[in-house]
Amino acid sequence: MPRGLQSMRTTVQVTGLATMLALVVCVSPVAAQNKDDKTAAPADARQQAIDSLVSAVNEAMKAPAGTVVYMADAASRAVTADPAAAVPMTLKVDYLKASDNKIYAPFTVTVPAGALGPGANLGVYVRLAARGAQPPAAQPAAVAEDPKKKKDDKKKKGKEAQDLASQAVSGVEYPWEDYYELAAAPRAPGGPLSFSRPFSVVTGDYDAYIALASREPAAAAGPLKIAVHKAEITVPNYWGSDFALSSVFVANKVSQLTEVPVGDAQKLKPYVIGNLEISPVFDGKFVSADELSVFFIIYNAAIGDDKKPDVVIEFQPYKKGPVGETTFRAVAPQKLNTETLPASFDVAQGHQLVGSLNVPVSAFEAGDYRLAIKVTDNKSGKSLTHDVAFTVAGS
Repeated sequence: MPRGLQSMRTTVQVTGLATMLALVVCVSPVAAQNKDDKTAAPADARQQAIDSLVSAVNEAMKAPAGTVVYMADAASRAVTADPAAAVPMTLKVDYLKASDNKIYAPFTVTVPAGALGPGANLGVYVRLAARGAQPPAAQPAAVAEDPKKKKDDKKKKGKEAQDLASQAVSGVEYPWEDYYELAAAPRAPGGPLSFSRPFSVVTGDYDAYIALASREPAAAAGPLKIAVHKAEITVPNYWGSDFALSSVFVANKVSQLTEVPVGDAQKLKPYVIGNLEISPVFDGKFVSADELSVFFIIYNAAIGDDKKPDVVIEFQPYKKGPVGETTFRAVAPQKLNTETLPASFDVAQGHQLVGSLNVPVSAFEAGDYRLAIKVTDNKSGKSLTHDVAFTVAGS
């Protein structure tokens, strides 16, 4: 191995499905309501704000993909688009195989600080609907939390207590919807606000909606300003037989946890995979003190008579320059086969094939790079490729 790359290393991690992703996901049924309450006014300002977010998303279902700003009158539940206003929201979604034929999708939203008002306290409503679905013909009654259901939820045990469940919010059953009250934070000083949460659905084509409104006291008076981001997403199918990769996660920090969050706790830490918490770097920018960590899972590799796969992962960094790319050193390939995997490895038991690379960024010169990843299944002859672009800042 050339000088300077002794610290470049690949690591093999194998974990059971139950440990890897405690993500048996169910969609909660729409909470039942007393017939006498269907026309009742929202009980408080918080419920009015939720209703306004829901109404804004209903309007966004009629619009093309993109971000639209709405002004909502909480008392009348009237929502009007404000074409003169602009809020440049972004949505980044990653995908992993979960359980029960579902796909687990941690996502991150960014929004400029101050775009919705002062402060960083937000009310967030998330909805996934079938691609092209239209809003309900009439506004359903507000969904109030059932105290008995809340009490029963505390009694959940075992597998059921680990479920990552959506919550009924709008009064209409969707593949996924949720509501959060959270404090967004900049990923870097002076940068846009961001927050992360997960959803989990079956494979398919969806319209994803993220609706945001300020929860700061100063924003309480007058119409509520709501930004709704609509994105068309395709959730991949890892439950078939096709050789496939999960999303490739790029991070500057990977922490090992002593306790793995499940259920609602998983929503607060959506980038926990197994017992590892990943700190994603979405802009690909690193400094020399960082570690470049790349992590992904390989699905549906062919299994031989030895009940083991035979997969090779090749990593090749390229440095970009004024006349093109040049190879930047070398990384030893990662082999996942009967010689390197634990004797107990068994796909039938839910064990996962994990590809990973951990590289001290100090091993790279300042500049722009492309990390080429090639994953080859030697038993089927199939290969997959993926590129990771990143930048190393000068000192």
